[in-house]
Amino acid sequence: MGKGVILASEQLQVKSRFLIGLSAAALLVVIAVQYVIITETYQTKKEQFDTHYGNLVKEGMSLFDKEDYRFDFDSVLFLLDHLAVEYQYSLPDSLEHPPAKAFQEVLNEYVQPRTYIGDYIRKAGMDPEFTYQVHLNELFFLDLGFERLIYPDTLIVPQKPLNALHAGTYTHERNFFRISYDIFISFTNRSQLILREMRLILLLVVFTLLLVFSVFYITLRNMLIQKRLSEMKSDFINNMTHELKTPLSTISVASSSLGEHSIIQRKEKVEELSGLIKRQNRHLSELIDRILDINIWERDEVKLTLTEVHIEQWIRELINAFSLKPDKSSPEIDMQFQLEHETHRMDEVHMSTVINNLLSNAAKYGASPCRIGLTIHHQNDYLSIQVTDNGPGIRRDELKHIFEKFYRGEEAKRRVIKGLGLGLYYVKQIVEAHQGTITIRSAPGNGTTFNILIPVTYGSTTGRR
Repeated sequence: MGKGVILASEQLQVKSRFLIGLSAAALLVVIAVQYVIITETYQTKKEQFDTHYGNLVKEGMSLFDKEDYRFDFDSVLFLLDHLAVEYQYSLPDSLEHPPAKAFQEVLNEYVQPRTYIGDYIRKAGMDPEFTYQVHLNELFFLDLGFERLIYPDTLIVPQKPLNALHAGTYTHERNFFRISYDIFISFTNRSQLILREMRLILLLVVFTLLLVFSVFYITLRNMLIQKRLSEMKSDFINNMTHELKTPLSTISVASSSLGEHSIIQRKEKVEELSGLIKRQNRHLSELIDRILDINIWERDEVKLTLTEVHIEQWIRELINAFSLKPDKSSPEIDMQFQLEHETHRMDEVHMSTVINNLLSNAAKYGASPCRIGLTIHHQNDYLSIQVTDNGPGIRRDELKHIFEKFYRGEEAKRRVIKGLGLGLYYVKQIVEAHQGTITIRSAPGNGTTFNILIPVTYGSTTGRR
């Protein structure tokens, strides 16, 4: 049975790892698909933007060219002709900038086209931010009977601005120069405008990814929980099988021995075997009752019978009975009482089981020699019961699971300590039924302390969990 459970658990783990890997791969595929969708959509929107605004800019420049602006621009051309004369007949060191840069600066300072295009775009119902750029293609200096190429030359190659829309190409010639240039419009908030048009798609993508991430997280969490529950169930079945087989084997051997003629004739041997069978039968009943008690607690069917319990007398009787139990090492138990009230209302039977479980755990996991501290005192309006051992302590990652049903820590597995993983779960249920709390404080190498707090004013004579 144990091997079958282990095999099933291993198969479940393999299946869980496969499903987790498959889910992670599916998540990556979804992210990749969403990335492709966003990229393709952005590219399409960018092309649409460039086409739409490119047409607007060209229309605006075409209308501007038809306007009566000759006088202003003739002044610009006259200034450029004067610059050409200066560059041809002046000393190079006396001029501040190279000819191409100087000509381009003059053309860029001519603001009428920029103003006209801005007004035209706003009249079309849009208000993007843009920059106006003149891009020089060629510059020749002229004079009687000759022309000389100034720009571009072998060292300078014209570079068109990136992500700029072409508004038009212009060529002008005067007495001392001939020039060709392009006008470009660059929208500085182009990306923001495109993303604004994509906001619905972006919201849907974000929502989809959040939904997929949430489903993946919940699925992964549930799978890990199921995996841990499966491991705990396997441990429980293995432990329960071991716990049940031991008394059953003893009963089987003892009952077989009682059938032998040589044994029947020896009265003391019969009494010994009979007593052994009774003890093992009682042990079996206790195991079964413990499991049944857990099921009853889960169905909320247990009623507490509250009585006035004399605390110190009750604890001392428990310690005496605990010390007399067979198969127990004799731990050194240090009791301390600081009580403001001699009695407290509680269910004596269930709380006795709680204390016995905590003492049993302390004895199982304590060091050798085992020392247990038991402190009972009143803390404000609560009765505090602390049980401390000198064992190896509990790792932090195990503390959050310590009160879970069927859970057994690594130390119990390593030292092969018997148990079903139900004791501390039962303890927590009983304490909470008394409207109390139980906390644990532990660290590797520093032992473990359980602290129970039960309200002093709790309860009526009978109560339900």
